[in-house]
Amino acid sequence: MTSVKAALTVILKANEVVVAEIEDAILWQKVLTAINSGMPNFGIDPPPNISGETMPPTNPDQSKAVVEAAPVSTPLDQLARQLGIDRALVEGGCSPTIEAPHILLNPHCWEEMKKQLPQRGPGAVAPIVAAATTLALWFQVAGLGNPTQAQAQAVLNTINLFDPNASRSIRNATWLQIRSGGQFVLNPAEISKAGGLMKCFCIKEWKTWKEAASS
Repeated sequence: MTSVKAALTVILKANEVVVAEIEDAILWQKVLTAINSGMPNFGIDPPPNISGETMPPTNPDQSKAVVEAAPVSTPLDQLARQLGIDRALVEGGCSPTIEAPHILLNPHCWEEMKKQLPQRGPGAVAPIVAAATTLALWFQVAGLGNPTQAQAQAVLNTINLFDPNASRSIRNATWLQIRSGGQFVLNPAEISKAGGLMKCFCIKEWKTWKEAASS
């Protein structure tokens, strides 16, 4: 009886179109084993990289873990997104840093705030409130805990100012809440108002703030 040797062919198809075809008994066996075992890499060694070193096999779970572990952005980027403005504007207006005094107020932004806002009544912003608001927003994003009135005064000091009515002014700002030990935090119910103040300060445009105050 004459034996017949079968031609073992591996065919790569896209729908009904043959993309590649090869007669290779060893590759055929590996593909068959991979299909039966469910192994995604077919048992084939990965190709070498440019340097000639063999690249390790790709593990989808490990790749996903690396992507998820990588930081999405810096606290400054997160703050800029929260305010809805470019990072450069936040940096230029307040220069947030991890080191004290944490916020460096831009005197030009401060000058525009004083020019465009009334000294009293709806829309007015006390010096300590402007400093405390920017400080509280930055502390929240950067995970620095709760700021204190002393730290807010230090922020004011970056433009050579001091607010003698700090406690009263912060208490009157509905988007800020005083805590024990001279600390204060953002009011969760009005955090958008705090963000609106800081945004106006950084972009040097207070039209939306005045409109909201008068409505």
